[in-house]
Amino acid sequence: MACSTFIKTGLLVFGLLLIAAGVLLKWGLFPGIVKSMVIDQLQLNPQENEEIWETWVEPSSEIPVYMKFTFFNVTNPEEIKNGEKPSVQEIGPFAYRETRRKEGIQIVEDEIQYGSYIAYDLDPSASCSECTEDTQITVINPALVGIVAMVKIIAEQIELPPELPLNIEEFILGALNEEITGKNETFIDDLFTTQTANELIFEGYRPGSLNYLLALLEFLKNDATFGPLIGDVEIPEIIADGSFAFFKGKNGTADNGWYKINSGLYDITKYQHILEYNGKPKLPQNWWGDLPKTPSANRSGLTGMCHDLAGTDGTQYPPFVPKDQDLWLFSSDLCRSIYLSYHEDHDMNGVETYQFRVKSEVLEFTNPENACFCPGVEQCVKVDENDEWDFSECTHCHDGMLDLTGCQGAPVIISLPHFLNARQSMVDSIDGLKPNETLHTTYLNIEPMTGVALDAHKRIQVNVPMQQNQYLDCLKKVREAVFPVVWVDEGASIGDEDLKELKAQLVTPFLGVDIGVGFMIGVGGLILVVLAVMEVCCSCGKKKSYA
Repeated sequence: MACSTFIKTGLLVFGLLLIAAGVLLKWGLFPGIVKSMVIDQLQLNPQENEEIWETWVEPSSEIPVYMKFTFFNVTNPEEIKNGEKPSVQEIGPFAYRETRRKEGIQIVEDEIQYGSYIAYDLDPSASCSECTEDTQITVINPALVGIVAMVKIIAEQIELPPELPLNIEEFILGALNEEITGKNETFIDDLFTTQTANELIFEGYRPGSLNYLLALLEFLKNDATFGPLIGDVEIPEIIADGSFAFFKGKNGTADNGWYKINSGLYDITKYQHILEYNGKPKLPQNWWGDLPKTPSANRSGLTGMCHDLAGTDGTQYPPFVPKDQDLWLFSSDLCRSIYLSYHEDHDMNGVETYQFRVKSEVLEFTNPENACFCPGVEQCVKVDENDEWDFSECTHCHDGMLDLTGCQGAPVIISLPHFLNARQSMVDSIDGLKPNETLHTTYLNIEPMTGVALDAHKRIQVNVPMQQNQYLDCLKKVREAVFPVVWVDEGASIGDEDLKELKAQLVTPFLGVDIGVGFMIGVGGLILVVLAVMEVCCSCGKKKSYA
């Protein structure tokens, strides 16, 4: 009876069915069911998926978003003007809680258009102890440095008649020097300025050099001789009213860009990909150059990718994120799209994520794809024998730096904080800089199944070029350097309660399936083992009976 063929056959079939069912459930049915559920859950539809829609419309209501400003306070301003090495000391962070929402939303099939509203409120609890909106900070004067660069551009644009032998740069900057060092308080200014945090970030301060330049240009425009020559000179919008701040006009408005994205309705792989920025499928032509990756591509009439819009805004990606593909995001602060590459698996309290980081190659000019990000590169680049670009004579193109002059209309250079991934000579030129991969890199922790960024930090540093100028007393002796002003960490991290909920939705079901599948395969395997033992025992019994 113990060796009945009927019982053994029944157990064998049952064991195999258990194993097959477990394998089918784990690697066949369950992934398809999960994929379908995830796609349905992510759909941006205000009627059928109200909770996800409301979170998308106002994401900061679910996950706190902070913009943290850390300034480089200048400790030796007078010595710098006399040619000594600059020394800076961090003050910050000034942590502003963001209120984000999308306004003016329009939906047409799989395309959604909206304006980006952002408001900033200082959060003392997340800021340093001495960080208030009235904290006084000494920084290099971005307005004065910008004026020097702008006057050079004006001088290059104006073609004076032969009967008017005049050096425009000397004429304007010479007059400016007299006024900013004179007795008229309206125009007094210097290479360094001390302002409150709020004035530097949002409210704006009124530099004397800017007031004088605007008054001079207005006078010259009304002059019979100079008026026709400078009539087309454009003043950058950021300083057109005579004041300057890094985020002037950006607090509590929808003037943070208009976007059109793909909702993923017909193709989930395009979920939340940016299609247009400010009504255009490409970035403005004057922002960047057109030089493509190789000389042969250039000869064929191709252009580089610098004007392309790629990826999402960085908070959400299409679901089922692979490790071996870069993640692209468009950043209006950088005026370009950048990519992040897989770095490592990262556990967030039981939720497995993929951490993607910005690699150094993204801002390196040894990377030929970045050729079009270097202003005026066409005038200095050479072609080598391997059909590759030779940038050795383009000394103004610095690894780890991004010149936003075309985008901002003023000489603004972006880098990672503390010149992380830039040339060591850049770091050494300023005392007080200590680049740190952990503190200063840009990264995203992506939950791969949903494509949601559970922890995201975009870190950039704003710098201005400090160059000698023979017409301004404050710049005659300085050491030339890319001078840091402030670095910003814009980030959001999911809270503990939301993480627990996400874990319950993602990890627990999979754990339950794994346990169930393990039980099924284990029981099925055990049955097969028992059958094998029974077969051995039966065989032994038969041998004894024969004996």
